[in-house]
Amino acid sequence: MKHDLNYELEQAKDEVEEAKQLPNTIRTRLDLTYEFLENTPPVRKKLRLPAALIAVVASVLLIIGSGYISPVMAEALKNIPFIGSIFLNSGDEGLKTASRQGMTMDIDQSVTLNKTTLSISELMYDGSRLSMVLSLETKDGKSKAFRSWWDQMGKNNEVNTIRFYADGEELNFGYGMSRAMGEEKNSVILTFSPQGLPDAFDLGVVVWHIEEQEPFTFNIPVKISAADRVSLKSEESKIHDNIHMNIDSLTITPATMQIIVSISGKAGQDLKEFEQSVPDKYKITGFLNIDYEVVNEKGDLAQSLGGSGYGSDGVLRNTYMYEPFPTKPKSITIKPYVQNSGDKMYIPELEFHITVEE
Repeated sequence: MKHDLNYELEQAKDEVEEAKQLPNTIRTRLDLTYEFLENTPPVRKKLRLPAALIAVVASVLLIIGSGYISPVMAEALKNIPFIGSIFLNSGDEGLKTASRQGMTMDIDQSVTLNKTTLSISELMYDGSRLSMVLSLETKDGKSKAFRSWWDQMGKNNEVNTIRFYADGEELNFGYGMSRAMGEEKNSVILTFSPQGLPDAFDLGVVVWHIEEQEPFTFNIPVKISAADRVSLKSEESKIHDNIHMNIDSLTITPATMQIIVSISGKAGQDLKEFEQSVPDKYKITGFLNIDYEVVNEKGDLAQSLGGSGYGSDGVLRNTYMYEPFPTKPKSITIKPYVQNSGDKMYIPELEFHITVEE
């Protein structure tokens, strides 16, 4: 993943110009940091810093806490790689944008069970998805990869669980887990796509510790952060091979594109009858399995972030998340397809075109 270093440095430099009261020694240390960063190529592997630069960075962090610079400048410095946000350094492009635009929350909550500490440090909720950073420090005081610890605990035929609650009511959503990179390998980014939640609520997060037979329990006030949010839907319904398809919503924020798709059969068919009536070419191992590409008017393909779904009352409802395009699209084309093996089999009869901006 690339860091937009030029963007971050320019933002920080602008704030330095505004901080007229900076002492010369502090300004010199900041300039040294900028000079190093501007002449350092993007780093994908573990970053090892020279001792002199570590001292400079330490001084910069001390300056941030001393009150010599504005809060905006502090936020800009936080966004410089190896100084700040795990969302910015290891997240998808949507989370990077959310971090740059101030859509994330600094949580800084930790729970310790018998010298094993679990922390939640960052959170982003834009109404379409909720992402958070979980980090682990084990009994020996060292940082251990969360995913390795999680997988190891699940090897004893016991079930690992992470449960989420909104204002005390359990949320029945699946989640995705991605590892952070480099020095932050002890962290993971956890993401799920909530439905029907209010703009503000208390989020409960309960992570079960199998070895201790106790939960890590967190309670976090959450507020929606996406001011620029577009919600659309298609008024038309597409029918092909007894598949009745609707796009219930298309939601675009700076961090996430989300589509909610509903599929059903003929009126009165339950889900079993419906799936039996659909040709086998749309199925994998006997089950209906349709995925979706999202393309803008330029033909650019959105990167998938995963999805989830459920069925009830004869209707399959699926939610899919994608990275947003760099600029808001004028239109979106949703292209259903099936991929058993090899090439994708597109279903043009079920394709939707939605205008975003006139």
